[in-house]
Amino acid sequence: MKILVVDDDLITLKSVEKYLSGDGHSITTSTDGYEALKILEKEKYDLIIADIAMPRLSGFELLKCIKGNIKDNMPVILMSAFKQKTIITNAFKLGANNFMNKPLNLDELSFRVSEFNKL
Repeated sequence: MKILVVDDDLITLKSVEKYLSGDGHSITTSTDGYEALKILEKEKYDLIIADIAMPRLSGFELLKCIKGNIKDNMPVILMSAFKQKTIITNAFKLGANNFMNKPLNLDELSFRVSEFNKL
């Protein structure tokens, strides 16, 4: 799968990139939601994994941009260290296909990504 991972936390970003690359996925990373939108204008991805709390453009705002245009069928997994039910509920209301709490369990992330690979 071709996956775009967006997170301003470099440790999480590099961990996800290394782990999912080891599963055979092609990973592109971005530390910023605006940069991610520019990447999405040029490339098509099978899945986007994005943090919610990022400066300049949050994961919620990125999700709205993705779901509000021709890429609306692109699956998105949002992730956050915030565990309030309202955040999780908002993620799904805005069109997220899945949600994960941080710190991430990379084995669980790998499983969830593999579920999208079956579609």
